[in-house]
Amino acid sequence: MDMQYLLWLQELRESYGGLEFFLTLITKIPTSSLSAIIPGILFWCISRRAGLFLIAVMSFGRLINVLIKDTFCVYRPWILDSEINPAGDAMKKASSYSMPSGHTQFTTAIYGGIAYIYRKKYPLLIIPCALIILAVAFSRNFLGVHTPQDVLVAIVETLAVIFLADKLFDRMDRDKIFEQNAFVAGIIFCVISAIYILAKSYPIDYLDGKIIVSATAAKLDSMDSIGGTLGFLIGAALEQKFINFNTNVDIGVKIRRAIIGCAVGGAAMVLLLLIKLTGFKFFYEFCKGFLPFITITFLAPYAFNYLEKNTRFKFKKLGNSFRQ
Repeated sequence: MDMQYLLWLQELRESYGGLEFFLTLITKIPTSSLSAIIPGILFWCISRRAGLFLIAVMSFGRLINVLIKDTFCVYRPWILDSEINPAGDAMKKASSYSMPSGHTQFTTAIYGGIAYIYRKKYPLLIIPCALIILAVAFSRNFLGVHTPQDVLVAIVETLAVIFLADKLFDRMDRDKIFEQNAFVAGIIFCVISAIYILAKSYPIDYLDGKIIVSATAAKLDSMDSIGGTLGFLIGAALEQKFINFNTNVDIGVKIRRAIIGCAVGGAAMVLLLLIKLTGFKFFYEFCKGFLPFITITFLAPYAFNYLEKNTRFKFKKLGNSFRQ
């Protein structure tokens, strides 16, 4: 049934080229600049707690997604059915295994997380966020790179992470000892996950004389999730200990923070490019996750906090609340 559905979508895609172009744009939403900047703006300028919550859901959701992928090792649709002919551009970027869908997971983490955070204050926000999630999920089916099961599991998995994160954050708000223990548990979880991903065996199957998914490719594809989760945990801990900023500031300060944060993020991406040029693939994949998350949670806050206190950009902060 699932393959028949993909074949029906394939007929539509091949008959109407404009649909493929449009859905290709939709499928790029989770990797767009907008999706990359949302958690930073939320954390630096709007609500520190909400930003941390969203980043936690993004990073841990991604890691859990990869653990499921590398455990079940489900092949892509065109491997399961030779009649499936995915869109060329989407196929090139569809690395490793298929289930759950990484694009769908990341979209659900960002936009589902935002909808959950503001579900009571702005209930109508749920509608556009849900539409974005469903549109990206459908685009992965339409382009032939994921089955309906792949996107459904990604959505359910991420919603579970959102609900669990909400319970954990509520407990951490009340209990600092629990917060410290949660940090240690998060680090241990990352280490165990890394050992599992690197040490486990992967299926060795061939198609046209080539290994369908090599163990090295699967491990490389997973390293950025390890790096991202560690980047979040370490960055959040360093920020809380050495900076501990608040978002109760005027609009001019918020705009400066956004500009400074984006500038620091750009510098981090240049550094990531230099790391890529070294040719150390595992280190680069790790840094591809680690650098963005530690930049959002620590490096950017350190930069704008330093400028606010020690340069001509300094200003008077309004309010002393830690949680917004």
